[in-house]
Amino acid sequence: MKRPLLVQAFFAMLLVALVTVGLSGLITRLLFDSAFASYLEKLPQPMAGRGMGAGRQMMLGGAEQTFLGTVDRGILIGAVVAVALAALAAFVVAWYLTRPIERLTAATRTLASGDLSHRVDVGGPGEIASLGEAFNEMADSLSESEGLRRRLVADVAHELRNPVASLRAQVEGISEGILPADQARFASLADDTRYLSRLVEDLQELSAAEAGQLRYEMQDLDLGALACAEVDRARALAGAGLDLRCETESRLDVQGDEGRIAQVMRNLLANAIRHTEAGSVTVVCSADGGRARVEVRDTGEGVPEADLPYIFERFYRADTARARDTGGSGIGLAVSRRIVEDHGGAVFARNGQAGGAVIGFELPLGTGRSARPAGRI
Repeated sequence: MKRPLLVQAFFAMLLVALVTVGLSGLITRLLFDSAFASYLEKLPQPMAGRGMGAGRQMMLGGAEQTFLGTVDRGILIGAVVAVALAALAAFVVAWYLTRPIERLTAATRTLASGDLSHRVDVGGPGEIASLGEAFNEMADSLSESEGLRRRLVADVAHELRNPVASLRAQVEGISEGILPADQARFASLADDTRYLSRLVEDLQELSAAEAGQLRYEMQDLDLGALACAEVDRARALAGAGLDLRCETESRLDVQGDEGRIAQVMRNLLANAIRHTEAGSVTVVCSADGGRARVEVRDTGEGVPEADLPYIFERFYRADTARARDTGGSGIGLAVSRRIVEDHGGAVFARNGQAGGAVIGFELPLGTGRSARPAGRI
């Protein structure tokens, strides 16, 4: 059975104190003996001669022997008091060192039991205080991850509930003869089936992205030309009152996977079009230092400031209604962020000064960079 750290620390410090006190007493006694012998040698000859050949004890009178006994008792009492004080100090120091560790141990067990809200009071020596801060940060991260996991389950269930309920109701209606098995009904069933299939594919892609298993075929490409090509493609999705434009510098050379970067552009454009009923969506491509910058600016309703830090989180939507006709699955921007980060870039989002939202990404300028192992750049 392993001894507790408190006991080990206590006895370790007590042993050090005992050795220190013992050595100090021994050295003191030896030095005193040497000094007392020198004193005897300096006594007058008649007194010193009394004990010649008879040993030192015969030279000592009753007063001298009483004095030496008192010195020995003083050293012994001092040693006992020092040991007692050392034991008390050792206990206090050991308790001071081990108490925060005991709290951390108890907190760890509480956290392991499922109480992710538990935190520890940071205290003790600097290193142990830092350990307490690290524990609280870990607990915060675990609590956040658990919240995201629960939210993921709830969101997936929400996304699946409506199309599954619609499919079930229509199939049961057809089987019971309540609904006609006509072309329109089959088209509705096919639409719900396509939505489910697309959701499953999005979930698979999100899982691969978060696991770092997306594969990239790296090549040199002009980011501005790719963005403008995606704008031309997206015009077919835009309504009659929506104007799509693309502004780019002469050339923005980057290295990346053309299909994946195009996927990011499609997600950003689809998001902007979905939230802009009328007005314009403008893609601006520029060079900013050593990075190529793509901004998708729309004139829609914008994003609430409280939601801006979270729009790239999976399943996050500022619209809590989450209707299928006004929002996607909430996965596209999360996948886009992973793709951009895998290319060494970063995503950003803000509201425009004249209204609407500005969402985009940056990639390092330059060509000829070697690709990293499969699944990551």
